[in-house]
Amino acid sequence: MNQFIVCVGSTDWEGINHRPQHMLRGLAAAGWRILYVNAPITWLSPLKNRSLLRKWDAQWRSAELEPGIRVLEPPVIAPFGSMWPVSNIWNQNRLARAINAELERESVTSYVLYSLLPTAVDLLPLLSGEYRILYDCVDDHAAFTGLISRSYVADLEQRITKESDIVFATSEKLAERLREYAAHPYLVPNGVHVDHFTATADIRERGQAFKRSLCADVVVGFVGGIADWIDTDMLAELAELRPQYTLALIGPVLTDLGRLTRLQNVHVMGPKPYADLPWIVQSFDVGLAPFRLNELTESVNPVKVYEYLAAGIEVIATPMRELLPMADAIHFARSGEELATCVDGIVDGSLKTPSSVREKIAKDNSWTKRIAETDRMLKEVLQ
Repeated sequence: MNQFIVCVGSTDWEGINHRPQHMLRGLAAAGWRILYVNAPITWLSPLKNRSLLRKWDAQWRSAELEPGIRVLEPPVIAPFGSMWPVSNIWNQNRLARAINAELERESVTSYVLYSLLPTAVDLLPLLSGEYRILYDCVDDHAAFTGLISRSYVADLEQRITKESDIVFATSEKLAERLREYAAHPYLVPNGVHVDHFTATADIRERGQAFKRSLCADVVVGFVGGIADWIDTDMLAELAELRPQYTLALIGPVLTDLGRLTRLQNVHVMGPKPYADLPWIVQSFDVGLAPFRLNELTESVNPVKVYEYLAAGIEVIATPMRELLPMADAIHFARSGEELATCVDGIVDGSLKTPSSVREKIAKDNSWTKRIAETDRMLKEVLQ
């Protein structure tokens, strides 16, 4: 088989760097050719966000955006694909037409299908050529809010798990569920590019300049998507209890932040380029991972925590299941008041974690290791 990967993504390639971007860039550097399929929009999407009309105009097109990585803008699909079988089957037929055209253009007859979505199970019988399947389970998809049917999504996931040649789970909770489907998942958590986040003199200097631009003595920071799984009430309570601390929120906003944006010591700064994150994080006195504790987040293995640890800063998180084994390197808080007390201790020096412990966890969870492991397993399954 050729070393070619078709990745059915859950997000767009350009934007925030998520797990697939890290993994696929590494695999491309190892010699794999990649076709990444962006997340499609539905007919209704531009009604909520007019900027998505650009994707309507770009549908069916592809371009090589990075060496060895071609990105396909898929066709617009029907809504309710995670609710009704007829919608998902129709959608997967449209996706298959676009993918098969790309495979023909690239003269690819054998490849790995790398899916992050259980809905792709209805894509499988429609694809051309010979392929092996990697299902990378990164979330409890049935636990998301919105227009989904929990039972239908769970059924899709059970089916794609059984069809796959390799199954990854990013957390032990996800692995437990996949084992219920008689699968044998590999536990492959998220990771960090350690060298990217390691603080150099220049990175520290730029971080301090950014901190001065905020007119802040103490910066408590968050990097990542701000959605309904982030405990924004906890963040608002921290900002209200400690007006002397500056709260910097870096990332796309996908939920209501009304309570936060009214506070003078809160800066909602939107997404920043991945290249800028090392010095932005160096401006933080504390890095936060304030996830709500619920069914969805019990399965989350947060990339941001590894990045904070690699940057060498103190971390405060809610006590999520995946983070409990890192208790030697992370402070835990369940409320805004506990969060404020933890920040106080970090600022006055009474609450510190050993830098050697943070460094070891970061190095043990490098993307370099994850990519090498994935490369080896994919080559084995292709033999």
